[in-house]
Amino acid sequence: MARPCKPAKLLTSKSQTKAELSEREMIEKKLRGSRVKISCPGDLSAEQKKIFRRIVKELGESDILGSLDSYLLRTTAIAIDRLHMIENQINESPDLLRSTSLMSAKDKYTKDFFRCCNELGLSPQSRAKFANLMSAKAEDPLIAALSMEDEEDGEEE
Repeated sequence: MARPCKPAKLLTSKSQTKAELSEREMIEKKLRGSRVKISCPGDLSAEQKKIFRRIVKELGESDILGSLDSYLLRTTAIAIDRLHMIENQINESPDLLRSTSLMSAKDKYTKDFFRCCNELGLSPQSRAKFANLMSAKAEDPLIAALSMEDEEDGEEE
């Protein structure tokens, strides 16, 4: 199975030239939508709005969200809220664990939640992947120091 495409911001120049990366990053920026404040949809419940805003706040520093992500964020907030509701119902009445319709709904919202987590980088595993890719892109200070030393040695000759 093919690996999912990574954002240009996270790629290294080993896989593509700097010009290709720059062009791709510019195209991705256009496709991401405007960088205006991501507004919470009005049709969400109070709890869903709270979840929506928290995710936007927490991901704000990563600079990966665009206005088009509001639909994915909406689905994520609903899934989290519904899972909380289902779990609260089960905690109040453990007999509901035998309810096929309730457990089916729980399964559906759990799948939605995990899919959204993967897409938004909300799981520890996906955050680790992003961090690993971003740190690989950053230049190693030791290599930078050694290359500067090599340049200085070349000037003396």
